[in-house]
Amino acid sequence: MSQRRSMPEFITIERQSQLDDICQEYRRAGRFAFDTEFVMEDRFEAEVCLVQIASERSAVVIDPFLKLDLSPIWDLVCDKQVETIVHAGQEDLAICVQHAGQVPRKVFDVQVAAGLAGYEYPLSLQKLVQTTLHIRLHKSKTLTDWRKRPLSPAQVRYGAEDVCHLLAVKDNLDERLTRQHRLDWVKEEFRNLEDMSLYRRAEEEKLLRVRGSGSLRGRQVVILKELLAWREQVAQKLDRPVRALLKDHLLVAIAKHELTTVRDLRDLRGLNLSEKHARAACGIVRTAMETPPEQWPKAEPREAETPAEAALVALVTGVLRSYCVENEIAYGLLATKKSIREIVRSCSDGLSGSGRRKIELLKGWRGDAVGMMLEELLTGQRSARVERQKGTPVIRVLTRRDATRGKSSAPK
Repeated sequence: MSQRRSMPEFITIERQSQLDDICQEYRRAGRFAFDTEFVMEDRFEAEVCLVQIASERSAVVIDPFLKLDLSPIWDLVCDKQVETIVHAGQEDLAICVQHAGQVPRKVFDVQVAAGLAGYEYPLSLQKLVQTTLHIRLHKSKTLTDWRKRPLSPAQVRYGAEDVCHLLAVKDNLDERLTRQHRLDWVKEEFRNLEDMSLYRRAEEEKLLRVRGSGSLRGRQVVILKELLAWREQVAQKLDRPVRALLKDHLLVAIAKHELTTVRDLRDLRGLNLSEKHARAACGIVRTAMETPPEQWPKAEPREAETPAEAALVALVTGVLRSYCVENEIAYGLLATKKSIREIVRSCSDGLSGSGRRKIELLKGWRGDAVGMMLEELLTGQRSARVERQKGTPVIRVLTRRDATRGKSSAPK
């Protein structure tokens, strides 16, 4: 049976004075819930169509199309004295960074916290509210075009429901995390949301995110880098998504074959640049080709995963998945294949000092939870075997001493 709780008052903001007053009220309260509805499928940057904030007393819906000054909301999110509670909020926080020019502070993401408290990750807001508060949300406007006006009462209610339960969910998770002694874990995760690099990717990362870029070398990489910067500038000017202007695989093809004429570009299937932009792209390629070899980026060989390494990655993956089931942690928050490969290679290479400190599974709460266990497993100081716990097979990691005694010592 779903348990109904008293709903906070729904308020629609239409005047600047209302918005200023409510933000002051939330600042005094010291915490608030935050969400946005935005559209970015056909734009360079996300267009904010609705902003929702809430306290225990009220759930507030703000229509940006009324040309209100939203800076009081962005200031709240960036105030280190005010806790901002979100659900899967990284994109909403990125919008705040876009408008405020500074990072959010003191964020609590209930989706991440739920994963560290033993729930699934990622878990939808609807399931999370039902699981923690026993309240059923009726999310029927998931495909709404939020740019259309006027907003219907159902749309306003949908927006308000995205925030009106977040504070109660947070309190519920706080209690659970306190019992599990994991509050420090979530605080560590949320400190990452205060890092500007999370919202502004470095040029090197942009290159790596282009599929096929790994096949390029030397001057070709220079060309791709310059084309990426040019594409972003043009897309911003035209207010179009960058990949709608020129898809990644076409960028790679232009760089790889060093195409310098419009005729060559027109031979590429799927290219729909205007004559003006096609000529500009060719000019970018010609200029990049003049870069002297001493300024070309040094190619870093990408080591292929050996069969032996793949076996160790599979072993560690199985150990960690079993650990997560037994200790009620969402596997998706603990490890990635990249982080597992990192620790496998570090143990094989015998990294120490600063090298070890860069390994994700040896740092912070991950290191405290599983770091030593994995290092000892990969260096032969522990062994893994399958045991049955309440009729269910689980992978246990044992010290040599435990193995000889027939005991298991999986960390808790």
